Amino acid sequence: MTFIIRKTFSELLRRTDQSAQAQVDGSSLALFRIMFGAILLGEVFYYWTTGIIDRQYIEPTFHFTYLGFNWVQAWPGIGMYFHFIVLAGLACLIMLGILYRLSSCLFCIAFTYLFLVDEAFYLNHFYFVVLISVLLIVVPANNAFSLDVLHKKIRRHGTVPLWSIWLLRFQVGVVYFYGGFAKINEDWLAGEPMRTWISSGIQVPVLGQWFGHDWMIYFFSYSGLLIDLFAVPLLLCPRFRIFGLTIIILFH
Repeated sequence: MTFIIRKTFSELLRRTDQSAQAQVDGSSLALFRIMFGAILLGEVFYYWTTGIIDRQYIEPTFHFTYLGFNWVQAWPGIGMYFHFIVLAGLACLIMLGILYRLSSCLFCIAFTYLFLVDEAFYLNHFYFVVLISVLLIVVPANNAFSLDVLHKKIRRHGTVPLWSIWLLRFQVGVVYFYGGFAKINEDWLAGEPMRTWISSGIQVPVLGQWFGHDWMIYFFSYSGLLIDLFAVPLLLCPRFRIFGLTIIILFH
């Protein structure tokens, strides 16, 4: 009996590994890489043009560091501006697929440093960026639509192992599911903090006139909860993928 179980388990592992290593079209992974670099480049531009770098990193004389990371301090003087320039440059290299592995590794280090400078500036979106930047070091997202391909710095062009796509799918899926699960609490089900968030949007054209109504607040609260919980099943099911993607884009 033990022999049969061991043999079945070994065969299952062999088939799983074979499926995971199967070569598939790498266009979606390349598009993910390009969009990631473009979004982060836009984020750097936003911080640069709105004065956030000064307000959050240069002007404060004290930062609330994470436990065990008190050695991570903001660069003195205008050093933080140079740090953001480096981030912008690395985001461009990732987007274009130039020296992709090295660029991804350096970007991960630079952005993680920025994340650790002050716990008071924590954003779950930035933590997500840290996680994705780690995964981008591992996956071959430069196998298509990259300048590394043109310079023949990679052997295989256009295809990627299936596991690399599922690794990113898994990470995005965890974010959505946990986001929905975390909303199942007394405050969220009572309309908070959504009531506080949208109260400042009363002046928004068209929709703003309804932001103060309870039905609108509960609509946003409960639809957000349901979208987060069911985003992964909708996106994984080919029949409902377009519907799920449309709902997610409209909600965000």
